[in-house]
Amino acid sequence: MTTAEFVKNLAERLEITQVEARRLLRVWHETIVKDLESGKTVVMRGFGSCGTRKQAARLSFNPALRKRMKLPPKLVMFFRPSQRLKDNLAAGSSP
Repeated sequence: MTTAEFVKNLAERLEITQVEARRLLRVWHETIVKDLESGKTVVMRGFGSCGTRKQAARLSFNPALRKRMKLPPKLVMFFRPSQRLKDNLAAGSSP
């Protein structure tokens, strides 16, 4: 599903204009990004949770250079689906 399709679907289901739906989606997105950037975990009951964690520095192999190289530590995002979402997907139904 593309953003345009999502906005259209959201507008139809909430009976609002697509402009309002796009604004709603933008605010939702900005809020989640802001929380993730500040290190918070975002929990959406029935859907899942996402957050960030620090990945330690590690050694890797560059096949083009045939050399080992050290990768610096970095912040990575994670997503954990809720049990309800897992069950719905396994059953092939929507919430």
